[in-house]
Amino acid sequence: MTVHQGLRSRVYRMRRIAQTPRTFDNWLPILVDMARGRIGRGPETLSFSTRSGLRIDCPNRPGARVPIYEIFAEDCYRLTWFLGPLLHRPIQVIDVGGHVGTFSCRLAQLHPRATIRAFEPSPTSAGFLRRNVLQNGQGDRVTVYEQALAATSGFAVFDDNGGGSGLNGLVSTGHSSGTGTLTKVETIAFDDVIAAESVPTDIVKIDCEGGEYDLVYGSSPNSWASIQRVVIEYHPVDGESWDELRAWFDAVGLKVQAESSVDGYGCVWLSREPLAPESH
Repeated sequence: MTVHQGLRSRVYRMRRIAQTPRTFDNWLPILVDMARGRIGRGPETLSFSTRSGLRIDCPNRPGARVPIYEIFAEDCYRLTWFLGPLLHRPIQVIDVGGHVGTFSCRLAQLHPRATIRAFEPSPTSAGFLRRNVLQNGQGDRVTVYEQALAATSGFAVFDDNGGGSGLNGLVSTGHSSGTGTLTKVETIAFDDVIAAESVPTDIVKIDCEGGEYDLVYGSSPNSWASIQRVVIEYHPVDGESWDELRAWFDAVGLKVQAESSVDGYGCVWLSREPLAPESH
C-alpha cells in the first residue's frame, strides 16, 4: 500500500466512525465488533439498528458493510427526491442486485404501498436479504429471487466473493474473475420478469457490477414502456460506455435527471418526466 492509499484508507475509516453514531442506535457495539473483526476476533455477523427503525444484518466484512452506510448514512440513492409524486400511489419496483436488502428494505419503509421484487444471485447475500426482509416485517411486500437479471434466461458463471460482498458479479458480462469462487447461477431475462407481471413496473434500480450493459441492451425497449424511474450504477467494462447506455435510455424516453461519477464509476437517476429540484 502506498502512502497515498494509506492516507485514503485512514480518511475513509474515520468517516465511517463519524457516521456510525449519527446513523445507528447501537453504534457502540457496531464500532467494537468492526474493530474486533479487523484482528480476527469479531462476530461473523453484524446487526445494524438504524435511526429510522430498521434492523439490517450482514457479514462482518468491509465489502458487505459498504452498502449499509451508503443507504442509511449517505442516502446515496436520494430516495425521497427520486420517488417524488410516486410516494403518493402504489408502485411496483424491481431491485437488480439486491445485496443484503438495504435498498429494498429502506424503500419499503419509506413507501408503505411499494411492492418490490429483489434479485440477488449470491447465495450468501440472498440469505441475508431474506432475513432482513422478514425481520423488518416486509415479507408481504418484498419478494426475493435468488437469480441474476441478465439478457437471457438460463445460467451463467458468477464471481462470488462470499461474505455478503458488494463486489460480486457475472463474469460473462464484463466483470473480471477476481479472488471469489466461480459459481453457476440461474439468470432470468429482464423481458421475462416484466412479462410475468400483470401490474406495470414503475421503478428499476440497477447495481450489478458491470452486468448493467448486458441486461439493458439485451432487453426490448417495449419492456421499459411503463417504467417511470431508473437509478443505475455503472462500472468500467471493456468495450462499453455510459454515453452509449445513456443514449439507449434516452431513446426509450428515460432522461437523465442527475448523475455523479468518479474514476469510471457512476450513479445516474433517470425519469420519464422532469423531477422537481432537490431540496437540501
